[in-house]
Amino acid sequence: MPVLVSPSRKSFLRELTGTGLPGIGPASLAAELYAALNGADYLRTHDVAAIRDALTVFKALEAAKAGV
Repeated sequence: MPVLVSPSRKSFLRELTGTGLPGIGPASLAAELYAALNGADYLRTHDVAAIRDALTVFKALEAAKAGV
């Protein structure tokens, strides 16, 4: 069964970080990246470019670590 995750801008992130909505982007990105790397099939996000770039960088770093 496909899994959709949508942590972007959620209140639990503001509670965890003590950050207001205007500054919640980095926490949202961290939660989205974690979900993507741990099996989420789909992500609902407010910042497609940020998660795309984060995944691209992560994959490049993993490839470099593996010597690819």
